[in-house]
Amino acid sequence: MDNKALINTSLPDRKKIRKRKWTGRILDMVTSVLSARISYLSLILLSALFSAFYLQSFFYMITILLISLPVFSFILTKYTLNHITPQLSYSPPMAEKDGASTLLLTINNTSYLPVSCLEITLTTASSLYMGCDTVTHSLQLRPGKVNELKFPVFFKKYGIYTAVSEEFTIFDYLHLFSFTKSYKTEASLSVMPENEPVTARHDLIYEEGFDEFTDNERRGNVSGNVTDIREYRPGDRLSRIHWKLTEKMDSLIVKENEATSSNEFIVLLELYQPSKEDCDKYYSETGSTDKYDILDNAIKEARSVSTELLLAGEAFVFMFYDKNLQDFVSSLIRSEEELNEIFTQAFYAGSYTEEDQALTIYNRSGLNKGTLIHVK
Repeated sequence: MDNKALINTSLPDRKKIRKRKWTGRILDMVTSVLSARISYLSLILLSALFSAFYLQSFFYMITILLISLPVFSFILTKYTLNHITPQLSYSPPMAEKDGASTLLLTINNTSYLPVSCLEITLTTASSLYMGCDTVTHSLQLRPGKVNELKFPVFFKKYGIYTAVSEEFTIFDYLHLFSFTKSYKTEASLSVMPENEPVTARHDLIYEEGFDEFTDNERRGNVSGNVTDIREYRPGDRLSRIHWKLTEKMDSLIVKENEATSSNEFIVLLELYQPSKEDCDKYYSETGSTDKYDILDNAIKEARSVSTELLLAGEAFVFMFYDKNLQDFVSSLIRSEEELNEIFTQAFYAGSYTEEDQALTIYNRSGLNKGTLIHVK
């Protein structure tokens, strides 16, 4: 999916940026290195002709000055290049979906000379989605100052968004030369799904082992034979609750088991997102934008079911398939902090375009243990 659909600026800011782009393009055409060199050589030639025709010392001095100026301009600009340091940052470094943040580009010019023109290219992308947004900006730098450029943005989907600049170019005062310096700087912002209150419980969480006094034969059950019952204590697994007796006795009743296997909940997040071409085709055929939001909705649902498990006091395994590692990444989740950490790892993993890829590999791998909650 095109990353431009994920990152937007507000309307007034878009107008300002568009105006700056057009101004930059006009200046680029008028003051390009080629046109500047042609103009400057023409000026030197004209001065030389005047000197030869009028034989005046004034024109000789003008010609010598015009010939020497590029040398001074070259040396001073080269000196300034080594005193420029760009830095990118997001403020704040976290945002909610459709929430606002600011991408701040600061360029510190520690020299005592101004910079007439600096060009820097910013690329913003998310690992979960294909494509990126690349924009080149031109600006002047004041001497001995920290120069700032702010880009108010808001984000339409969950994920980690990274803004990167790997080099910048400055031009001398006569615009005859350009110097490019490699200097990588980047900033990341995370858009995490909210811990929303669960409005409707996920029935799969409550299905395991909720039958009479003996558990059924389903793989992943908590136990074998039930030997005793007692009242619920904090920390007991949900799968040990005897729901029929709970309804009759009006209090939570837990089953004691003779032998207990290690049943656990496994939340498998499917990082599936159809390609932009598939989404566009589906939209043209049906008029529905559902395919554009498949992965975004899966992330929200995975957060919801994970929050429900944590609120119920259940430790569980969160898992996703990393196409780059060609392996599963999993973590035991017991707190919101651990949940945020595994979501961050998933955001960096990137998406894939094959439907149910993680589930297919999971079933083939022999990892079928516990209660699988497949989220897609």
